[in-house]
Amino acid sequence: MSARTPPTPDGKRWTVESLSRNGATANAWSDSTRRLVVLGYITAAALPLIGFMLGIVVAIRPSRANSKHGALIIVLSIVASTVWIVLITSGVLRLSTNDLNS
Repeated sequence: MSARTPPTPDGKRWTVESLSRNGATANAWSDSTRRLVVLGYITAAALPLIGFMLGIVVAIRPSRANSKHGALIIVLSIVASTVWIVLITSGVLRLSTNDLNS
């Protein structure tokens, strides 16, 4: 026995707008979009160059909700790259001793 389809209003197929009556938006984020945004933030802090590129990718995607995340990822990657440069040039990441036999 096959499943029956619900009745359609006015003879048209139901859309997300007509099914969602609880205030949810019709163009909800997909899992891949969420993963891309999260990956963008993580790489912006840890690997700023890759985070900058992912920020551009997120910013040029067609969804308006993602474009603000793209700009924030780009800003975070610029700030993180500045912090990384300061840390590396100040010598904070160097070993305090040259004796590696200990």
